[in-house]
Amino acid sequence: MLRIFTLFYKIDFKKVPSGIELFNSVTSAFKPLSAPCPKCRTRGKMAEHDSYPRYLIDYDDGGVEEHNVTVKRVMCSSCGDTHALLADIIVPYKSYSIIFILRVLKEYFYTRAVTAICRKYGMAASTLYAWRDRYLTHAALELGAIVEAALLHTSRWLVNAPDICRTSAPSDFYGRFGFSFLQFKETPYFNST
Repeated sequence: MLRIFTLFYKIDFKKVPSGIELFNSVTSAFKPLSAPCPKCRTRGKMAEHDSYPRYLIDYDDGGVEEHNVTVKRVMCSSCGDTHALLADIIVPYKSYSIIFILRVLKEYFYTRAVTAICRKYGMAASTLYAWRDRYLTHAALELGAIVEAALLHTSRWLVNAPDICRTSAPSDFYGRFGFSFLQFKETPYFNST
């Protein structure tokens, strides 16, 4: 998997383009030859190889939107591995966009109105709780266990600032831990040595 990072996590939801717009602009502008291979770290050896379809669920002012997107794959001619090009708008192995998830979590931490939030976004409470738990786990990784305890007891911790996440950027989190923020399958994608 080759992650393409463009977003910072200081998200003002009123100014962010839709997930589909971000996905399309990022993937169309990406140049495979400029990126190193995640496996062998060789530059200039990646070329478009294939693609596959997947869903991207996002939220616009009109409500929940489902999109079919095409994820490009590239192949490294040096080591022969193939990698999916995933923009940071996509949480690996999930259909919901990162902006959708952060929007829901911001509402949750502010109101704790689980039933109303789930009805508004058409989702199960178990999904919301899984996102909350993953968020708290990853926030604790980034900022420490004290923050996790504060989040559990103080809903205003996130709401008083325009950003939902205190990490400086998705690429920083990925670089430190080897998996994406809010990703459930935490398998490192690169060799840190």
